[in-house]
Amino acid sequence: MRALALEWKKEKRTGVKAVLLMAGLAGASYAAANFLVRKEALFRLPLAPMDILLTQLYGVLLMMNMFGIIVATAMIYQMEYRGNVIRRLYLLPVSIPAVYVSKFVILTVMLLAAVVIQNLMLTCLGVRYLPEDIFEWLTVLRFAVYSFVTSMPVLAFMLFVSSCSENMWAGLGVGVIGFLSGMACAVSAAGGLLHPFVVMLQPALAMSAQPDSGIVVIALLHTLCWLLAGCWKAKYSCCEGGGIV
Repeated sequence: MRALALEWKKEKRTGVKAVLLMAGLAGASYAAANFLVRKEALFRLPLAPMDILLTQLYGVLLMMNMFGIIVATAMIYQMEYRGNVIRRLYLLPVSIPAVYVSKFVILTVMLLAAVVIQNLMLTCLGVRYLPEDIFEWLTVLRFAVYSFVTSMPVLAFMLFVSSCSENMWAGLGVGVIGFLSGMACAVSAAGGLLHPFVVMLQPALAMSAQPDSGIVVIALLHTLCWLLAGCWKAKYSCCEGGGIV
């Protein structure tokens, strides 16, 4: 808890929390504008109204969240690498894996805040434009949880990449490559689900707002594996360089 409190104070200077909040607000605003402009065309699609509301607007929200995660994770380790602070951390009575987990928790909380903001906007649109007997609160809640869980593999992977690189641009580059390769692999066979960005894209590719339990399990396994890899790297990496790149 001490490491988490210290990291929370420190991240006020990095702008990481603001990046994900801005991604949430920008996604919510753009989704609302998109729906208001295209609602007549959207409701002509051969889908249930709730599926239209959630799946057809999620693509915009996904892009905002994905790039918010890429930028936030690329920024979050820069204070440690600035002035070789990362080397001093290894000499202090502080658990480096605890520092890593604290960063992961902070990013997770801020991503959750962004997802809540966006789904509150979707809820407002549904309440306003869908008949009362059609709008389903539970469906919105399930889809919000589903979209959050499927975003976690990218967050865990990109945090691991950031911890391995002193150069922020390397992390940004890996994120852009991950996004482009994920888009290319998104329609491939099930093997594409080994790609964390493909997992995040799954809710946007589905034509139904009902969560896929198999994708949820894969997303949780991805997240756990990358989190453990990051903790292992934080514990056993040599303090000589602090990073790989």
